[in-house]
This record gives sequence, structure tokens and C-alpha cells, in this order.
Amino acid sequence: MTLQADAAAFVSTLTFDDLPQDAVRVATLGFTDTIAALLAGRVESVTYATEKYLAQTTTPGGPVVTRALLGASEYQAEHSALLDAVAAHALDYDDYAFANHPSSIMVPAILAAAQIVGADGPAMITAYVAGYEVWAEVMAREPDHLHSKGWHPTATFGPLGAAAAVASLLGLSATETSHALGLATSYGGGVMENFGSMTKPYHAGRAAEAGMRCCFLAQSGMTASPTAIEGPKGLLAALSPDRNADLTRKAKFGTFWHIGKSGLNIKKYPTIGASQRIIDGILGLSGRGDFDLDAIKAIRPRVSEKYAMLMNNPDPNSASEAKFSLAYACAAALRFGTVSLATLSDETLADPLLRTLIAKVEVDAVNEYDPDYTIPAPYDMTTVVFNDCTEVQTEKVRRATGHTDLPLTSEQLEAKFMDCSRFGRLEDILAVELFAKLQSLPELININDLMVVQR
Repeated sequence: MTLQADAAAFVSTLTFDDLPQDAVRVATLGFTDTIAALLAGRVESVTYATEKYLAQTTTPGGPVVTRALLGASEYQAEHSALLDAVAAHALDYDDYAFANHPSSIMVPAILAAAQIVGADGPAMITAYVAGYEVWAEVMAREPDHLHSKGWHPTATFGPLGAAAAVASLLGLSATETSHALGLATSYGGGVMENFGSMTKPYHAGRAAEAGMRCCFLAQSGMTASPTAIEGPKGLLAALSPDRNADLTRKAKFGTFWHIGKSGLNIKKYPTIGASQRIIDGILGLSGRGDFDLDAIKAIRPRVSEKYAMLMNNPDPNSASEAKFSLAYACAAALRFGTVSLATLSDETLADPLLRTLIAKVEVDAVNEYDPDYTIPAPYDMTTVVFNDCTEVQTEKVRRATGHTDLPLTSEQLEAKFMDCSRFGRLEDILAVELFAKLQSLPELININDLMVVQR
């Protein structure tokens, strides 16, 4: 069997009882953190712009079958997935794994599809794991750095993950699932040049919408190549920067679980994942509160060349740009003693001392890489140099707080959830109830129990 056929067979037969406990735990974490990010992102400009577009394109009297933004709006299923995924990725505060943002695409697609079939928590978790495993298996076959070529992997492979998750929930046959996955390869696309703009969260929305559409098309009889993923002219081969993608290795669906190995990295700070270790290091500096910030001559973060490329915005002029700026991450951590939703605003970005510190950041990009992760260096650290030539260094940070090897505590996760919900103007009483339901997702009786939000 081909990779695509193996993936389809796995998705169409996977049940909740098949899942390792680690998979259930990670999926529950993914739903919880994604909905936190969605709550915060629902008041962002990109979300409002998407809603305005949907209002202009929705046919009056047409089929409105699902609720979006956890109950605040109603749309056709594909549009609900689009809107929720845009909101979940709007602030770039959502989780990441294997250099992708799996949850902000799969969870919105699952929320929409679950409403169609009245799914319970176990079915939603099963769908998440199905999508995760297919997505991770495909991504693992590319040894080179897609970002350096200009591809945004979340956008290029996201439709596959969403299609696999939705196919699981809708109960598609193996043949239909294969067609849905093949169709999804024709939606893969998204370039790095759009980082720092509204188009980046739209990448997530487009992928979630596409995954759903491909499943509906497959149900309606649409067909695709059975090797659209791994064929010599398929998605993997077409994207591969140096054509090194492994097109022949036998997949081990159901015997090897990517979700248990890779898990999820939960962001403690609402900035690109590549900045998390640097922020941790600066905030952990001994005596940082006593620094004379005006006496700083230079700030020198040490990161890998690939990380530096992802954060190459030395003079951010908007909150969206600041999220992808290593200079901002360093300066904000020193200036405010935190990097949070509150420090990421256009008003805060205009702070004179912050701007001065941003201009003093000198990135030290090194060609060294962690043997277990091909993008970051073995560690990140920062050197702060003062006018009198004295300097202080952060510790060498190998894993950021929230990394799958250094997970947030339950208290930290709940604190992030509440911070996001307040940013999104959700009443605390509703947020507390919602968090509890998400933490008990394996016992959730019906998806409608999560549709509790007002705006």
C-alpha cells in the first residue's frame, strides 16, 4: 500500500480505544490551549475582517448548521472552521509541534464537523489524533528546512491534517478518506513573506476550511490520485527544497505514535515559538530588576541561523510584526519584565525606551543545531553589554517553559487560559466552566456543551 492508502486506512478505522493514554492527554491539551488562543483572537482585526467577508458571501436562507467562536456566530461548517482557525492563530499564541501549528487548524475543523454529527469528547479526541498522526508522518519525511525555501509548513500540510481529522469524525470510508487527502494536497500553500501580516492567521483558516471541503467533496464522489501525497509529482516532492523528501519509507500508523514522541509545545509568551527560549533566559536574569536600561550598550541574543531567519524583523512597527521580531522579544523582556498580551499593542510598541532597546539588539546567528531538533541551536542565550563594557549573560536555555519536555503546570495553563479569555472579553464565570469542561474532554457528552460563549 502507498503512504496515502495507509493513512486513509488508519484514519477510517481508528477508535478511541486504540489510543495510548499519552495521545489522549496531548489531544486534551491541544483543545484546551487552542480554545484559549481562539478566545483571545476573536477580538482581533483579522477575525473581524474574516467575519465581514463571511457576512458578504453567506447566502441568505442558506444552510447554517454550525456555530463559530464557541457559539457567538453561525455559519456553514466550512466557514465556521475558517473563522475559528483564523481566530485561534490570530495572535500566534497557539501551540506548535514538528515546526507546524497543528491544533489551531485541526481543532476548529473538528469543532465544526463535530456539530454536524453531534460528536462527543472521545470522538473529537480520536479525530485530533488521526489528523496529528497523518500530518506528523508526512512532515517527518522532509529532512530540509521548508521555511528557508519560503514555505509555511502549517499552511502547506495543514489541509491534510484537517482532512484526516474531519474524515475520522464524519466516518468516511478508507476510499473516501484517500480521496479527501488527495484533494487536500491541492490546497497546500502559503509563504513566509506573509509573516507579520493578517495573511499568516488566514493560512490557518484556509487550511481548516480546505480540509473540511475536501471531505465533503469526497463524500459527494470527487476523486483524487491515490499517490497525491508521496508520488514523484506529489505534494512532498513538489515542496521539497532539495528534493530529499522520503517518498518510499513504510509508515507505521498505529504502532509508532508521533503524538507520544513530539507532543505539543505550549507557548508561555504570545510571540513566535522561536523566541520563547530567549525570553525565558532574559526574564530569568539574576538582578534584572536593578538594571539601568539606559546604560545598556548592546543586547546580543545567540540563536541558530534558522531561528534568526524566522525572526528577522529588526524594526517592528506594529504588534503583528513584533510577534516575529527577535529584537522586540529581547527588548520587551528587559523593558517590561514580561512579554504578554498586554505588552503587545501598537501603543506599547511606541514606548521610547522600548524603541531604544530594540535598536540595540545585535543578533548572533550560529550554524549549530540541536541533534534532536533540526531548527534550533542546542541552546539559546543572551548577552547584555553595558556602556562601561561590563556584561551579563543569561543561562543557556535548552528548553523553553511550555516545551513538551518542560510542560506548563496545570496552574500555568489555567492562568494562560484566563488571561486569554479576559483579553477576549469573556466573563470569568464562563471561562472557568469552559476550562473545566476542556480539561475533562474525554468525558464530554456532546460538542454543544462547549458552545457557551457570548461576545
